[in-house]
Amino acid sequence: MLYKVTPMMVPVAPEKKEAREPGQPRKRRKSSVYDADGHEVLISLMCLKCKTLRPLAQFGLRKMADGAIRNQPWCRGCRSGAGTKKPKKDESQAVTVTVSVPVAAAVEPVLQVVASVPLDVAPVAPTLVDAPAADATATAPV
Repeated sequence: MLYKVTPMMVPVAPEKKEAREPGQPRKRRKSSVYDADGHEVLISLMCLKCKTLRPLAQFGLRKMADGAIRNQPWCRGCRSGAGTKKPKKDESQAVTVTVSVPVAAAVEPVLQVVASVPLDVAPVAPTLVDAPAADATATAPV
């Protein structure tokens, strides 16, 4: 038997991928899902926080303690606003309002006792009752 011997060819060095620069995001793999007929299927999930139906791309992945990888329960919008603190009003921008109360308003209101009226009687039009004039000497503190 004759065997044909070919000379050893020099292996071609694989092209090195260019390294990412620091701070650049990684390339994302296309996350399309197809059904048995080959049509693309859009999967949507409901966010547990805002209760809206959003595409699967809006939910991140989470690594569990047992090694499983699952989808985040909150959408990207809810997760981005979850850790931020609410802005507080600056004391310099706060407006202070001072209200001066007139002396006449400091007098106690006059209460009037009204006798009970049966429900079948026609209602009477309300009348304004003026407070009795208070003497300056009577209300002066001692």
